[in-house]
Amino acid sequence: MSTLDGGIVNIILPVVAGHFSVNINEVQWVVTAYLLAISSLLLIWGRISDLYGRKYLFAVGMAIFTAGSFMCGMSETFGILVFSRVIQAIGASIMMALVQGIVTSVFPENERGKALGFIGMVVALGSLTGPSLGGILVYAFSWQAVFFINIPFGIIGVILTFFVMPESETLDKKGAFDYKGTVVFVSCILLAFISLLNLQQGTIHPVIAAGLLILALILFILFVGYERETQSPLVDLNLFRNRIFSMGLLCAYLSFCSMFAYTFFMPFYLQYTLGMTPLQAGLMMSLYPMTMALVAPVSGWLSDKISYRPLTVAGLAMSTAGLLLMSVLGQDSSRLLIGAGIVILGAGNSVFQSPNNSSVMGAAPKEKLGTAGSLNSFFRNLGMVSGTTFSVILFTIVTQVRIENVANNIALFLKGYHSVMLFAAALCLVAVFISINRVRLKA
Repeated sequence: MSTLDGGIVNIILPVVAGHFSVNINEVQWVVTAYLLAISSLLLIWGRISDLYGRKYLFAVGMAIFTAGSFMCGMSETFGILVFSRVIQAIGASIMMALVQGIVTSVFPENERGKALGFIGMVVALGSLTGPSLGGILVYAFSWQAVFFINIPFGIIGVILTFFVMPESETLDKKGAFDYKGTVVFVSCILLAFISLLNLQQGTIHPVIAAGLLILALILFILFVGYERETQSPLVDLNLFRNRIFSMGLLCAYLSFCSMFAYTFFMPFYLQYTLGMTPLQAGLMMSLYPMTMALVAPVSGWLSDKISYRPLTVAGLAMSTAGLLLMSVLGQDSSRLLIGAGIVILGAGNSVFQSPNNSSVMGAAPKEKLGTAGSLNSFFRNLGMVSGTTFSVILFTIVTQVRIENVANNIALFLKGYHSVMLFAAALCLVAVFISINRVRLKA
């Protein structure tokens, strides 16, 4: 539901802008508010689930997401729509924070990778079907239908949660919720993400963005210092002493940075350079999630049989190769070559993600699975935002113009595009060496 919603909503932004008579920068808040709320709340729900259990909190999250979807569809003003998206994001953040911890606690160790692989498959299918389903719903009904479609599935999901999902067996019964640390952390994340997102969209001066990022860094240092001293922290920093856990999160962050640099720029390459229509570009790019949906379950199953180590290295190496291939594409590149590169990227990412998620969750104590799962989701979101922002900044530095201003200058666009793909490949290559270092460690 949460990944499907992201793809569906992106496709309706032009329609929403016209309906409420707002400009492109304003309508972006439909997406930005959702992402900000999710990113700032993930760790909170992870900690609460470790203290009080996951089953009923997950049901509450799905109910809030469903109610927020109803509010979005009923919104009569743009301000109410953005507010409703925040409500929707609160529910989505609960589900995202808890799902990996729930799966890890329910399945035995020899089936954990396979189970997380199926989660990866569902995420990929949501990304694959979101844009097309959103287009169909808008065409057949209205933009409100994009939100109303969540309601019946949400109601069924809440009911199934109560009847099917077991409650957590291992909880952190001696702990308490860290209110002070939470305030500092949320302030830090909001400052960092607001500056990065606005920098990416070109709606904030770089000097102001740098100031906000410095302030966010100061808050982060204060947060880490406080968490080391408090008896019951929001984030147990001892988790990061386990190198399998910490290096897994770092590799995930680098992987999502590189993949979202590709995801952001590839549509521009297909349309600006090759002259594809948005529909043709969308169909070409759908090879990525389609490949992930097919490979993720197999990758997860293999990680249960042969361990995560060789798979994470192989997956990141495949992603690096795919990005290097993307970095040499030009105006005359064949559709077959482009499609092959996209398939390599999708396969590489899915070969990496499922085993890596399994290793991260397997390295955490059972009473910390909520925190571990929410950290995993948080690093994914951080990679998404920073990867897109850094690649946009790099493109602007190389070309001296913003991407929307190079539609008629193919040579200049390709100069910036090639730089971004090489940057993404370099990030993946760093992750390869980090994973090789993990191979030499005893689990």
